[in-house]
Order: sequence, then structure tokens, then C-alpha cells
Amino acid sequence: MYINQKYIWILTQLISNSNQQLFTRNEKSIEVRLLDEEELITTTKTLIKSTNLMPIGLNEQLLSIEGRESLRQQLMFGEDDKELDEILSKIEIIAKNGGVKPLPSGVLEPMLNKSGYDPRSSPQFVQGRPVEVRVGILVQSIANFQLSTMDYDMDCWLRMSWRDPRLALNLSTPILINDEIFLKKIWRPDIHFVNARNSLFHRVTRLNFYIFIFPMSGKVFFEARLYVKPKSQLILCKYPHDSQILQLRISSIASTNNSVSLRWFSHQSDAIRIHGRLQLPELYIAGLENKNCQSQRKTGNFSCLEARFLMKRSIGVLFSWISVWLPEEFVEGRVFVALTNYLFNITYIAESSSAKETLPRFTMLQALTVIGLEHRSRQLKKIITEKSNEISAYKISILLSDSQLHHRNALRLDTFFKVMYPVIFFIFLFIYIFVVIEGDENKCIQNELNQQNNQKHKEL
Repeated sequence: MYINQKYIWILTQLISNSNQQLFTRNEKSIEVRLLDEEELITTTKTLIKSTNLMPIGLNEQLLSIEGRESLRQQLMFGEDDKELDEILSKIEIIAKNGGVKPLPSGVLEPMLNKSGYDPRSSPQFVQGRPVEVRVGILVQSIANFQLSTMDYDMDCWLRMSWRDPRLALNLSTPILINDEIFLKKIWRPDIHFVNARNSLFHRVTRLNFYIFIFPMSGKVFFEARLYVKPKSQLILCKYPHDSQILQLRISSIASTNNSVSLRWFSHQSDAIRIHGRLQLPELYIAGLENKNCQSQRKTGNFSCLEARFLMKRSIGVLFSWISVWLPEEFVEGRVFVALTNYLFNITYIAESSSAKETLPRFTMLQALTVIGLEHRSRQLKKIITEKSNEISAYKISILLSDSQLHHRNALRLDTFFKVMYPVIFFIFLFIYIFVVIEGDENKCIQNELNQQNNQKHKEL
């Protein structure tokens, strides 16, 4: 209690069930209004005398020895609650074995109605100790990096785990909830993506979510599939040799640090997991990082989590070496090897819409250019056919002699460039890496960071 402060007074009661393993907060009488300290003390005494309710607390002497130990264990959860970290392992065991059939959500219906369970009230029973919520994400896909809007698309599964002793029952079998109507009857953390321009639930063919409740301990596991469009400031000082850090920030909407505390799952693979078949068109994921942060608003301080994806750009130059390894008489292969590759990519994109997400964006030859080359080729073939009878034997011998000379020169050039292509390329690569890429970019990056900080101050 703080002197000369005003309070919102909520009278609550803790009750235990018959087997003394369950305790819930039963809000039989609630009075919500601002009170001064003196009025608060007077009101409290009056309410306790006039009603059979008591403020938050429970007389342990009314419980058996087993009930006291169960109560202490359930009140000891907090930062050291390792069972919340292991809940994903339990889910995976249930999925692999296939022998444990979870109970339907209807099992909870009578208990919720009887105990007066309020989904608007958080399971916070110890003053000063917030509800610990473990968070993890499974990234299904990352795509559509837009330099103009500085954002990207992400399809992911959001995972959360917390403990709600009000849902504790003397049952060893987990309870499965996948009904949207029943979802509203269970308390869940009010988190959101801080830096997202847009975020949506997947609803085909129904709302993509499920909840596992482990009634012996009151642990709850929630997973839902989401579409998120986060914004991320890209720094292109070293483009196309840049490495970007994509951020995804998660925080509570209305619950401050005193009510809800967000933490990543302890295991890195549970905190941030990437789908094994994830492919990106231009970038690849070089590293992952998860950390805690603080979200400050005018309404208070809120627990915050930040996921970082270190992205590097995929580039390579090797295609120009192929031509010199083809036979010199294979003119079509040498001239049209690149053209064939581009045409293949065009056809592949036209026939497969999913290929647009896996192929890099680069300039294709226009259809008009291809048609022009084909037309010119037909004209040359027609001229050669018409003039073939007019060539004399003498001219044929001269042409053969010149052809042999050109053949020998072609062999020499091929041999020369088979060696010089890689040598010149590696010399260029050495100069490019140590002069261009490793050049001084600190000034550019610092300017970008200053602009980002100025923009954040304007938003605040």
C-alpha cells in the first residue's frame, strides 16, 4: 500500500474444492472504483464484517497436509517453472505415440460454470508476481521483401504456454480445445506484434488454433497459425552484398509487467524454429536470435520479446564459364545457352505460380527480342540455301582452308580462356571483395541508424 495514492479495489475470494487440489478465484462480489487510503481501509473492514467473503488469501489450516503441499507447489511457479519449458516435449510425445486420446472440451464446461470462472481475469494469485507466459514461433514461410515499403510477409505458428490453477482437475488425460466458441471461455494472454503493419488469423477451413490443458497441474498450451506483415528497416549500404536483420517484436496489449511477464521458451529450437523446407528467393537465413526487451508506452511498461533473423543475400557468377567447354562446332549451344536458360525460367514461371516465390527477380529477355532473333535466323538459312549452287569449286577450297584456320584459332582461344576465365574472375573477385565490399561503410550505416532513431522519436 502506498500513501496518498488512489486505488481500484476488487474484493475476491479463494476457495478450495472437495479434494483440496484445486483453488480458484471466485469473484462473488466486485466493487470497482477509486478510493483514498483512509476510505479503502474503512471499506475493507465494513465489507469483511458484512459479508462472508475474505480478501485474497487462504487459511492453510483449513487444508490437509496434502492440500497444503499442493497449494505451495502451485504458488511456487514463476521464472523457475521448468514444466512450462517442457510442455512442447509432452505435446510431441502425445503426437508421436498416438495412443493418448485427449478429452473433449465439454469436460471443462461443468467445472467452469460451477466455479464461476471469469476469462477476463488473469490467473494471478500472488501479489507482485506476474503470470509467466512462455512464447515460441514456428516460421512456415518468409517472402515478399519490399524495399519500397520496408516490410515482408511471414506465415507462422504462434505458441504460448502458461499456468492457470483455476483449470486444475484430478485428471491425468489432457483436454483438447479447438472450438472457437469455447476459446472465448478461457483466459489467454493479450499479446500482439508491435512492428506489424497487418496480422491475421488463418480461417480456412476454420480458425487454425488448438489448446491443450493439462488438468493435473493447470498448464495450458496454445498454438495458432497467423499471417504477419512486419516492418523492418533495411540498410542497403553494401547491396547486393548486404546482410539484413529482420525483427519481430511481441508484447502485451494491456497487461503491464506487473500482470503478465513474457519469456521465450528456454530451448532455442522451441523459441524460434524454422520450417525445414523453407526456401527464399534472394536471401537465406544465416542466424537466429531471441531476446527480451521492454516496451514503454504512456500507459506503463510492458513485457516484450524480440526475434531476430539474420539474412544474407544469395549471389554467384559461374554461368559464363560454360561456353568455352562446349565444342567449337556447337555454335547453337554456345550462342543460345544463356537464352535457353532464360526461356526455361520464363516457361517455368508461366506454368507454376509457386515458382515466383523461389526464383530470384532478374531482367528477362523480352519476347520481341526472341522473335527478332528467330526471324533473322530464318532469313540467313534461306539465303544460304538459294546461293549454294552459285559457289565454284575454287571458292569452296578457299573456304575450307579458311575454315581450318579458324578452327585452329578457335581451339587456341578456347584453351586460353579455359585458363584465363577463372584466373581473371578470381582476380576481379579479390579486388571486389577487399576494395568494394570491405570499404568504409560505417558512415553510411550510422546515417541510416540516426534516421531510424529520429523516426522512432517522432512516433513517440
